[in-house]
Amino acid sequence: MKTKLTIILSVFLFLLTTLAWAQTAPLKVGYVNMNRAINQSDEGKRSKKFLEAQFEATKRELDVKRQTIQTKEKELKEGLMLSEEAKVQKRKEIEGLKKELMTRAKAEQDDFRKDEQRHTKKIFEDLLSVVKKVADAEKFDLILEFNISQTILYSRYQFNDITDKVILEYNKLQAIK
Repeated sequence: MKTKLTIILSVFLFLLTTLAWAQTAPLKVGYVNMNRAINQSDEGKRSKKFLEAQFEATKRELDVKRQTIQTKEKELKEGLMLSEEAKVQKRKEIEGLKKELMTRAKAEQDDFRKDEQRHTKKIFEDLLSVVKKVADAEKFDLILEFNISQTILYSRYQFNDITDKVILEYNKLQAIK
């Protein structure tokens, strides 16, 4: 919350400073919806498909382990002929498998989250350079993130959405790579 407030105050201070320096020239302000740019760019879509495939493979693997546990639990319930010692042993085995499954599921979830963050961070950093390129080419004085631009309730300046231009330019750069 403090970071958002700091960013907003910085933007306003920048606007005021710019106004003091250039009262005659209109300020050209744009904004980019970075979430949309990340999700709708070709690289973002590829990344999402890759992560979803990875998630599904892991999910299938964990489902097989769950089914194994359920089968063993069913065997224990139906095992009327098992000695008490065998039942205790079977319960310990099932509990061990459950703990193992939970540990593995948590580790996989953490790994998935880290992979997702790594992919998103890379795309975000690449998009920042494209934002700068588009802003320079179109002579923008200031580019805001979409969420920040929504917090400004009034401005006499027009805010231009350059998200589609950024996505298009980013896709062109990625196609070259």
